[in-house]
Amino acid sequence: MAKPVPAAGTRNFQRTSARAEFDAEAMPHLDDLFRAALRMTGDRARAEDAVQETCLQAWKSWGKFEKGTNCKAWLFRILFYTVHHQRRKLFRFPLAADGEEILETAFPAPEPVTEELRDEQILDALDRLGPDYRSVVVLVDVEEFSYRESAEILGIPIGTVMSRLSRARGLLRRQLAEAAKSYGIGKTARKGDAS
Repeated sequence: MAKPVPAAGTRNFQRTSARAEFDAEAMPHLDDLFRAALRMTGDRARAEDAVQETCLQAWKSWGKFEKGTNCKAWLFRILFYTVHHQRRKLFRFPLAADGEEILETAFPAPEPVTEELRDEQILDALDRLGPDYRSVVVLVDVEEFSYRESAEILGIPIGTVMSRLSRARGLLRRQLAEAAKSYGIGKTARKGDAS
């Protein structure tokens, strides 16, 4: 049997009643929430965003709040979750929202590879890399795709592209160190160094 549908006036009264309860229970804690958010984020705008998101989530969940329990503690749980979620988003790549090309300029340029190394030595070293590392080196260093383009091609996050590329370049540098020394490249083979 279907539930009876409350009359429109009853629903409006319920919403008005819930709003009045929310205003009476939750809203007095806004200053406390803001002070805590400001201490946690260290930034006024992020603190305001966190409090606003906390209030929104609290209002959406107001029907689940157990009347008679500590509303302030309940709000602070929501606030801490919200701030934690903001931090996770921020630390993933804080500059990505403004444009991922900024990420590319934030990292130092790789050391140049000498022209004296033979192609087959480089290709052999590249072939010894694992396929994940090899693919990013080929896309970024050989084909000259941007980090963003490489991430889209491979279907992985831009941070993963950058991480794999850094590791791959380090592996290549170590693999090619002996060949470089034989050509007089490297710290141990500088002219004027005492043996």
